[in-house]
Amino acid sequence: MYASFGDGHRQVAHALQDVLKHEYRADVALVDPFRQTNRALAAFNEWVYETLTAYAPFLYGWSYNWTRRLSPQHVLWKVLAVFSRRATWEKVCAHQPDIVVQLFPDHALAKYPPTLRRRPLIVTALTDYALHSRWFHRNVDLYLMPTDDIVAKAARFRARGSKVAVSGIPIRDQFSVCRLDTDVSQGPIVISAGGRGVFPNLSFVLTALLRQFGDRNIVVLCGRNDRMLEKVQEIAQTDGSGRLLAVSFTDDVASYVQRASFVVAKAGGISISECLSAGTPMLFYKPQPGQEHHNAMAIARLGAGHIATGRKDFLAVLKHFEGQSLADMSKSAIAIAHPDAAVRAARAIVQAWGGRCGMRESSVRG
Repeated sequence: MYASFGDGHRQVAHALQDVLKHEYRADVALVDPFRQTNRALAAFNEWVYETLTAYAPFLYGWSYNWTRRLSPQHVLWKVLAVFSRRATWEKVCAHQPDIVVQLFPDHALAKYPPTLRRRPLIVTALTDYALHSRWFHRNVDLYLMPTDDIVAKAARFRARGSKVAVSGIPIRDQFSVCRLDTDVSQGPIVISAGGRGVFPNLSFVLTALLRQFGDRNIVVLCGRNDRMLEKVQEIAQTDGSGRLLAVSFTDDVASYVQRASFVVAKAGGISISECLSAGTPMLFYKPQPGQEHHNAMAIARLGAGHIATGRKDFLAVLKHFEGQSLADMSKSAIAIAHPDAAVRAARAIVQAWGGRCGMRESSVRG
């Protein structure tokens, strides 16, 4: 079960589906419960998310920070589940699954529909490096965590009896091979704007990079934003050095990220996982308030990137992206990467199901 807020959840769903089908011959259905049962509600939810993150990120960040430490039993999660429960229950009852893997935080399955014939194994795969209480509810049997350090932090939210596996965040197969050479100094610099192609102060960032790194090419992945593509092409024409390249939406992100000396990256969980698996250091410029800011802080603490909160800070931080400091960040990225996350996650899911089958079927909690 995934949600259509950006491309990330869908990519994780496909990565898991491929392994479960081909390695374990599982019958896998990919379900967006909102879009497939209530398109109007889905469109409204996605519009709210897109609008807040684009025009009122401070408001989105405030709500995220205010709720991130709430108890999983808090009434707010029960109220919000009212809006998602009908869509989720409808799909669960239609499929009657043995296993449900949830890729976004929601409490719809903290209660089970009365027409459910048997209690499925509930798996929640965290798709962020930041911890938020909404990921957790009493009916989750298995949590798939992105890194070891987040496990202890999650203990306060987990229900008794739930299990944990550190799998990493499942990513596309093109990123399954981790870079072994940590000499990244000669590669191009990549700016990744995500699928939506949103990036702050783009002209300033490009001008600063062109001046600071006169010997390197700069590649801008513009996603589906045609206006951004045109703007980068205009800047490239004005610059005239031939070192600036604009790339429209592409599925072949790995060929750019794996060759990069570093990526000026969006701090989404999937984008970060792809950079880690490529062994590519990250520079986060003005990360979105909310989970992206906390994702960036987590990666900075782990030594695989740096955060720049404004223009002056950006210029100061650039000195870390040369020489030994750049090589050290690449080594840190490789050390915490899980290029085989989809395989590890699928194995943990199947093992948890095997353990369930070896026990007496538990009663449905509702």
